[in-house]
Amino acid sequence: VFGFYFIAEHGVMNWLVAYATSGLGMEQAKASNYLAVFFGGVMLGRLVLSPLVDRLGVLKSMGVFGSLSAVLYIGAAAMPLWAASGFFLSILYPTLVMSIRLFFPHGQVAGAAGTIISVASLFDILFNVGFGRLVDTLGYGVSIYVLPLAMAAFIITFLAFSRGHGKEQQKN
Repeated sequence: VFGFYFIAEHGVMNWLVAYATSGLGMEQAKASNYLAVFFGGVMLGRLVLSPLVDRLGVLKSMGVFGSLSAVLYIGAAAMPLWAASGFFLSILYPTLVMSIRLFFPHGQVAGAAGTIISVASLFDILFNVGFGRLVDTLGYGVSIYVLPLAMAAFIITFLAFSRGHGKEQQKN
């Protein structure tokens, strides 16, 4: 779950401007503006959406905001949608980290979080190596769809993984 999420979020951070300039022929300044909108949405979304996580609970929030961000993110062929996805995507990482406590005993949460985030970072590193090679081989036009596929894999995996965890666990 974390690995697919890291690929999706960090993929935008690492590849959006290169895709927009090299793949779409966009000017550097315009491409950078889309990235700025994405991260502006991340900042604004964390401020606005974090109180809703307390009301909805961790797992329900992940389902709602994960699904909304996936719909926008998967429309990545439209740069404005991709940029706007940052708003709903914003709350996913902190909420994912909070969700770890729902799956591990109290005394193991910190160790589990460190391990999970480290393994997810490894996914992200390996993805970037592979994605660079994919771009060299197939070009940005085809390769960029790996990012929306990672976002789709994130939400599908999260929903499957979290199934069966009742409301009482979401509020703990």
